[in-house]
Amino acid sequence: MRYMLKKWPTDLLAIFETHAGAEKARRICEGLGFEDSFRVDAVGQSGGIWLLWKKAIGDVVVLNLSEQFIHVRVTKNAEVMHVVVVYAAPSVSRRSGLWMQLRDLIRQVHEPLIIGGDFNTIVRVDERTGGNGRLSPDSLEFGSWINEMSLIDMGFRGNRFTWKRGREARFFVAKRLDRIMCCAQARLKWQDATVTHLPFLASDHSALYLQLTPTVTGDARRRPFRFEAAWLSHTSFKDLLSASWDPNLDTRKALAKLERVLRKWNKEDFGDVQVWKEKLLKEIQEVQEELESNSSDELIVREAELMKEFDVVLEQEEIIWTQKAREKWVVHGDRNTTFFHTSTVIRRRRNRIEMLKNGDGVCVSDRNELEDMAVEYFRRLYSLDDVEENVEALPSEGFTALTETETRALDMPFAEEEIVAAVRNMGSYKAPGPDGYQPVFYQRCWDEVGESVKRFALEFFRTGRLPQDTNDALVVLIPKVSSPEKLQQLRPISLCNVLFKIITKTIVGRLKPVMTKLIGPAQSSFIRGRLSTDNIVIVQEAVHSMRRKKGKRGWMLRKLDLEKAYDRIRWDFLEDSIRAARLSEHWTTWIMQCVSGPSMRLL
Repeated sequence: MRYMLKKWPTDLLAIFETHAGAEKARRICEGLGFEDSFRVDAVGQSGGIWLLWKKAIGDVVVLNLSEQFIHVRVTKNAEVMHVVVVYAAPSVSRRSGLWMQLRDLIRQVHEPLIIGGDFNTIVRVDERTGGNGRLSPDSLEFGSWINEMSLIDMGFRGNRFTWKRGREARFFVAKRLDRIMCCAQARLKWQDATVTHLPFLASDHSALYLQLTPTVTGDARRRPFRFEAAWLSHTSFKDLLSASWDPNLDTRKALAKLERVLRKWNKEDFGDVQVWKEKLLKEIQEVQEELESNSSDELIVREAELMKEFDVVLEQEEIIWTQKAREKWVVHGDRNTTFFHTSTVIRRRRNRIEMLKNGDGVCVSDRNELEDMAVEYFRRLYSLDDVEENVEALPSEGFTALTETETRALDMPFAEEEIVAAVRNMGSYKAPGPDGYQPVFYQRCWDEVGESVKRFALEFFRTGRLPQDTNDALVVLIPKVSSPEKLQQLRPISLCNVLFKIITKTIVGRLKPVMTKLIGPAQSSFIRGRLSTDNIVIVQEAVHSMRRKKGKRGWMLRKLDLEKAYDRIRWDFLEDSIRAARLSEHWTTWIMQCVSGPSMRLL
C-alpha cells in the first residue's frame, strides 16, 4: 500500500474488505500519512470500508453511511462535490437493498456526484471471461439502476478486468466488478478526468486511480479550422461571405481564402458565445431593473432588442453543441444545450485513446509513442510487404458485365442537377475533412459558392484529373469494443473533404441504377435495404441449426481472419475488376483517381 501511494499519490483513499478491527484500523490509517479518516469496520472477517483523506482536498463531511457505502460532501473554495464509495455485499439479496438506498441518496444530491467502488456485479457480458452470453438478473437490475440514476461510466485505461481468480487456465475467471461513475454535472465539470486500472499487486482486485484534473501534455500544433454552423445565424455572415468569396479563383483556393477571413471574423466579431450570452444576460437584468422605476419607451424597445439578441445567441449555442454531439436524430425544438454538451463530452472521452498495448503486450501511454505505434501499424497495413506480387489476371468469368446500353447510359455527360442532388443528400453535420468545411456550409451557402463547386466537379469529369490534396483525408480511430487495448480493436474511419465527397456522391448517384447488377446477392452492403448486420443474424441461425442437427454427419464452422481483406485492397485488383465489369475508360479513370494517391493523417 505504501508503495502504491508513493507511485500514485492521492488526497482521498478508499479501502474495502479491510478484515481489521477498530484499533488496528486506526493505527494503519495514521501510518499511511492521511490526516483524517472515517471507517465502517469489518464484522469479523466480513466487509469493512475505510475512507482516508488529506486536508488538501478540502472540508469533508460524512452525510450517509451503511455497511455497504460511505457518502461524503467535499467543500473547497466554495465548490462542492459529493463522493460515494461503495462496497457491495457478495450476497445478491443484500445488494438489491443497496440499490434502493443509493437511489434515495442520489435523488437528494444536486451538486456534482462521483460514485465508485466494488459493485460485485457486471453490466455487460464482455465484462467477464467465459460465461453463456447472458446476464444474470442481478446484473440486469444493476444496469437498470445505472440508467435510472442517469449515471455515466467514466471509463478506464489499463487492464480490462478489475478482479481475477484461478492459478490455472481451466479455473481462471476475471470480471470488471469495480468501476467509477458520475452524474452529468460532474462529467461536464471534469471533462478530462481519467480512471486507471492499476496492476494487480497485493489483492485479487485491481485498484482504481481517479484523476479529476490529470496532467495534460500540451499540443503546440495549431488548432485545425472547423466551420461552425452557428456562424450561419449571425447577421453579418452572408455579407462577409459575399464580400470574401471569389468565384474566379480555383474552388480550393477560394475555400482557403475564406478560411483566413472566417478565423479573423470569429475572433474579432462572432466571439465566444458563452461570454456574449453572459454579457447580454447582465444587460437584460440591468434594463429590467431600471424599467421598474422608469418605464420609458426607449427602455422597453431596448429590452425587446436585447431579448431578441439573447434568443439568437441561445440558438447559436445549441447549434454549436448539436454539431459537436453528432446526434443523427436531433430535431431542433426546446433548448437541449446541456444534453448536447454532455453527449459531446461522453463521446470524446469514449473515443479518446490514452493507453494501448504494444506488440510485446506492454501498456503504452506516452503520446509520442502512441502516435509512432499507430503510424507504423497503418504503414504496414497499407503496404505490399507481405503480399504476393505475382498476381495472375482476373478470370474472364465470374464477374457480372454491363451491357452496351448500360455503358452508354453511364457515359452520358454529367449534368449540374446531379451535382446539386449530391450536395442536398448529404448529412448536414457530417464530420469535416482536412479543409474543415461541413456539408451544411455548401447547403446553406449554395447561392454564393454553388457555381464554383459545379465548375470544379464538371472539370474533373471532363479531364479525369483530380487536383492535388483534394482527396486527402483525416483518419480517426473509433473503438470496436468498449475499452480497446490494441490497435486492432480500433476501426479507422476516413474523414474526406466535402468537395471531394460531392464528386464521389455524384458518381454513386449515376451508378445506382446498375448497382444491383454489379453487387452480388450475397453482399450485404452498398444496396439500399441491405444491412451488414443481417450477417450477424445469419451466423446466429447457422450456429443454432448446427447445434440442433442430429445424425452422424456434422457441420463445420470456419472463422477466417479478414482484417486485411476488409481494411485494404490492391489498386491493380480494383482496376481489373472495373474493366471486367465493362465500365468505360472514363469510369476507370474517375474511380482510380478518387481512390488512389491520397495522403492520410491520423487525428
